[in-house]
Amino acid sequence: MLKPSEVVKTRRFPALFAVTTTIFTLLVALSAIGIALYFVVCFSVYITVSYSTLKYVSRSTRCRVEKTELELKDEDVVVNIYLAVSTETTLVRAKLYLGIPPQLSRLETSSVTSLEISVGREQAVIRVPLSRRTGLHVLGPLRVVITDLLGVFEVQVFYLDSIVLKIPPKISSAPIARWYGIVRSSSGARTLSPGVGVEYHSTREYRPEDELRYVDWKATARLSKLHVKVFEVETPIRVFMVLDTHRYMFIGNPKSLFEHSSDLALALSNYLVKRGDRLVLAVISEDGIKRSGEISSYSDLAELLDIVSNIRWPHRTPVLREEPSRVTSLRSLHIPLKEVSAVVIFTPIFSTQRISEILELNTLARESGVRVIVATPIVTFFSTASRVSDAIYRALRFNLLSREIRNVELLKKSGIHVVALSPHKTLERVVLDLEKIRATKTR
Repeated sequence: MLKPSEVVKTRRFPALFAVTTTIFTLLVALSAIGIALYFVVCFSVYITVSYSTLKYVSRSTRCRVEKTELELKDEDVVVNIYLAVSTETTLVRAKLYLGIPPQLSRLETSSVTSLEISVGREQAVIRVPLSRRTGLHVLGPLRVVITDLLGVFEVQVFYLDSIVLKIPPKISSAPIARWYGIVRSSSGARTLSPGVGVEYHSTREYRPEDELRYVDWKATARLSKLHVKVFEVETPIRVFMVLDTHRYMFIGNPKSLFEHSSDLALALSNYLVKRGDRLVLAVISEDGIKRSGEISSYSDLAELLDIVSNIRWPHRTPVLREEPSRVTSLRSLHIPLKEVSAVVIFTPIFSTQRISEILELNTLARESGVRVIVATPIVTFFSTASRVSDAIYRALRFNLLSREIRNVELLKKSGIHVVALSPHKTLERVVLDLEKIRATKTR
């Protein structure tokens, strides 16, 4: 049994422990509050000093875009922005913000690129990788800001509303060389008429009016009589090509209908120039009609590249729901049917207006003995840029596809040759049709 004094001592220990714990807790809380106040004061001082410093430094910061260059690669492009940023202190950092349209973004959505810039140098080269999409694109806005070391505040020191980017298409030479070899080795595509040309036709006996440079020395030595080489006469044709680039031609990802059609048009132009033919390219866009001069040599193809690279992309990729309300008429081209052998039109056959104009053009061309060829990419087979748009597009796909099929049959019944195949097959079919026209002219 405990004595009274021992009971009193036992009761004192819990009370002393509770008092000690309370005092320690208060000391810890006060220390935490003190530390928090210290950091708040320091951060407030830092904010005040940093913001004042940024404001002061921004007045003396100089920034300018000296030039922009474009590096072309197979699947993408790199935009080099030469930017000069100079400040009087190294206590700040510089950042660049550049708006990128969705068709050029690798994420397939509109995005803003943020890059760190070294300040205090004479020139900084900013490299922005983008997807290679043929046409004229508008990047921007371009903003350059200076920020404190922690990145809390930003003060704008330079603003550029837009950067115009022109990306030319690629001219594929592999299918051109292949098909040139096929038509040159085929007897149905050769003129088989003797004359002055580059391809060997036959050998005959020498005549007084013949030039000595055409002497066939092997035949002369074999037959013991002077013989000369006779070459083929090429039958050149003149082709009028139309590239239709209304808004629905920019549907498709990672390659749009416009890009497929422009690649085919340029590949066909390359082929015709190699065959010694002449051509004219007219581009129909929302900005009006752009028309090239007569193309007859490889140096003239640069004009076609410039025209196609100046076709402006729409601000937003359209959703294919109904017929386009505004389409530039084919009648405004004033195609000289009496001066051409064939008219090749690269256009989707989704618009009723365009179908009626092609039928009207075919009626006039038939009277002049001109062949009309329509190379059309089927719009329904191309997907859109975003998932939401593509979901709506797929839901409407059946009705759109049936309309395109009806239009194809309508054109075929009118005697128009329609090539509605995959891109690599379209070129082959158009080349064969043009070679038939050449053979008809020869006979």
